[in-house]
Amino acid sequence: MEKGKLIALDDRWVSIAIDNLDSFGDVGYLDFKFLEQVLPHCSKDQLIHIEKSTKDTDLSPITDKLWKKFFEIEFGVKATDEVIEKMKQKKANFKWSELYQAKLKRVEEAENKVGERLKRLYQKEDARKQSRQVRVLDKIPSLTSNKRRCGGSKLMDKVRKEYMKCREVRNIQAMKMKASLIKKPRIVPAMNVF
Repeated sequence: MEKGKLIALDDRWVSIAIDNLDSFGDVGYLDFKFLEQVLPHCSKDQLIHIEKSTKDTDLSPITDKLWKKFFEIEFGVKATDEVIEKMKQKKANFKWSELYQAKLKRVEEAENKVGERLKRLYQKEDARKQSRQVRVLDKIPSLTSNKRRCGGSKLMDKVRKEYMKCREVRNIQAMKMKASLIKKPRIVPAMNVF
């Protein structure tokens, strides 16, 4: 088929074309009225493929409305209205497909930043938990050995002192001391006086 020669297709082919949108490539040779009926049924990926495949024909008169609709669905009516206002202020010509791709890129970058931030926060929290975790000692230091051999610390000394000062230990020590002071009666062997 010659480039530049447009083919006009009647309505019975529209439903067949809609069913086979995945097989579309370069559509520059098709009539715009036909494309206006078929392209609204494209997904974003199909529309991107068709636009990239069509080299010599500008499809933006048809696809611009479709990209505006995709923009509105994806990012909301408010964001769409804001873009329209900005473009009116700039008095710039724009294509909705380019605006859609730019907005999508900004959203992905923002999501990546949030993901990285969450990842750093989780790593920081894991490190904090690891630092507060109880560590199990391989050897238990004996209480009777000196500080140098068992690696005694101020904390262990403090714990021992607190233990020695507790009421139960003092009561036990007092009872032991009292028991040692009380003299046991001496048993004298009985003598036979008779």
